Amino acid sequence: GGWSSSDEEEPVAPPPTALLERRVVTAPSVIGASTLALNPARALQPGADGRMVREMKTNLPAAIVKAPVAGPARPFDNAAPGVDRAAPNVHSGGTAERAAVEAWSFDEQFHSFQGHGFAQAARGSGMVGVIPEQVQKPRKRRRPVEQEDIGDEDEHGVWAPEAEDDDEEKISQDRLQEIASALESERAKNKRGYDQNEDFDRRDERKISHLLPARHDRDTVACEARTAFHGEQERDYQGRPWCMPPRGGIRSRVDDGHDCFIPKRCIHRFTGHSKGVQRILPFPGYGHLLLSASLDGSCKIWDVLNDRRCMRTYAGHSEAVKDASLSNDASQFVSCGFDRFARVWDVETGKVLHTMTAERQMMNCVRFYPKDKNILVAAAGDATSGKIFQWDLREKEPTLVYNHHLAPCNSITFIDDGKSFISTGDDKKIFVWEYSIPVPTKYISEPHMHSVPIVRKHPTQQFWCGQSMDNSIVTYSAGERVKQQRKRTFKGHLNSGYACGITFSPDGKFVASGDGEGKLFFWDFKSTRTYRKLQAHDAGPCIDCAWHPLEPSWVFTAGR
Repeated sequence: GGWSSSDEEEPVAPPPTALLERRVVTAPSVIGASTLALNPARALQPGADGRMVREMKTNLPAAIVKAPVAGPARPFDNAAPGVDRAAPNVHSGGTAERAAVEAWSFDEQFHSFQGHGFAQAARGSGMVGVIPEQVQKPRKRRRPVEQEDIGDEDEHGVWAPEAEDDDEEKISQDRLQEIASALESERAKNKRGYDQNEDFDRRDERKISHLLPARHDRDTVACEARTAFHGEQERDYQGRPWCMPPRGGIRSRVDDGHDCFIPKRCIHRFTGHSKGVQRILPFPGYGHLLLSASLDGSCKIWDVLNDRRCMRTYAGHSEAVKDASLSNDASQFVSCGFDRFARVWDVETGKVLHTMTAERQMMNCVRFYPKDKNILVAAAGDATSGKIFQWDLREKEPTLVYNHHLAPCNSITFIDDGKSFISTGDDKKIFVWEYSIPVPTKYISEPHMHSVPIVRKHPTQQFWCGQSMDNSIVTYSAGERVKQQRKRTFKGHLNSGYACGITFSPDGKFVASGDGEGKLFFWDFKSTRTYRKLQAHDAGPCIDCAWHPLEPSWVFTAGR
């Protein structure tokens, strides 16, 4: 069935809706102010023309003038009080100021602030950020030093009696006499008078003292000479000494029509010196023996024609041997060393015949007089002067001194059949002397000249060549008029700084010289054309060379 409403039933009203009362905030909290402060125009009065006059007609109370600026509150504003917020450098985060800062300084302060939390303010006005307090490390306490027991003063003090040692060896009577004699000799030296020359010598060589050994004093003596024979027997069955030339098997002289040739390869090496060889000299005439002077302080004579072994050793210098020279008959030779001594040796027996010193100066070259082997000439010098000393070996002291060089004298070469000789020195000068006259007859010095430490004479006796320090070999005439032959200048090798030796072929057609790189150069003497260069030594310069007097293609070289 259906349902229908009755007129008698009244309608039921719905329950009323409940409304909650809420307060809506549409603006931030503001700082309160008086009406006059919010509307300052009310304090201005109109003028006669009806316009507002910008003059304050009302004296505002101090409370109103000092009231804070009305507006929204800024709890996070870090601007300082009184900052003009309308300025272009003012923003919500603070105030920005222009400053010229280098990139490196900015990065340094930036990383300092990021890493440590503080940095230097702009324009050096202090620090920005939180500066941590420096924590001082506690100092380490030193341990108290325990005082050692040093004993009683009466037993262990300075004035205490010496303790008796039963194990101490008693000094023998011979030892006491030796000590007493040494004290007496020392007292005798101290009682001697002052030697002004010794003091001057030490003063003059201060500039080059690091290059040379110490000078001699009145008590300096040469070292003990020693010799050793390495052959089978010193004399043969006929009583002839070992240094005599053989009777057969010797090539005829080159003057007899034999031409000389330039060598192509090394055929033998003489080994026996412990250090480099400074000078080599074949025996004159036959060349059956070879003399070598070494930096180990010894000289040796080698057999050239037979088994090529060392025949005798001569050791008589405490320092390296600088130069050596043979007499004309090859019975004696003289050597000078860096120990400032020159010694004359007997070739056969190895005995020292004479020992000389050139007034305590360094000797660079020694030569026998060609006509008398009892006359010896030596080139010496120190830092301020160069001298040439002449000895008569029958006397002890020098008989003559040639004193004109301003620097150490390096070489001596006799010319004109021994009537005169040539000397060269570090002062870049060449002097021509008459024998036994200590006044130079000719003086050669040019601005373009260099030092000439080595001089050798041509086989024809008409020329002599000198090793110039400008990487060239200069040639001069050797007659009565000494004059440079400018067309005969040999170049191509590097000898600057080295006193490399020069040699000539026996026929005079070729000239040879070593250089600082260990090479051996050959030139034609007439045309000055370079014929050949050989690598003679690998470990240093080729310091000397010598052509065999009879063999047309044998050349000896020495190196370091």
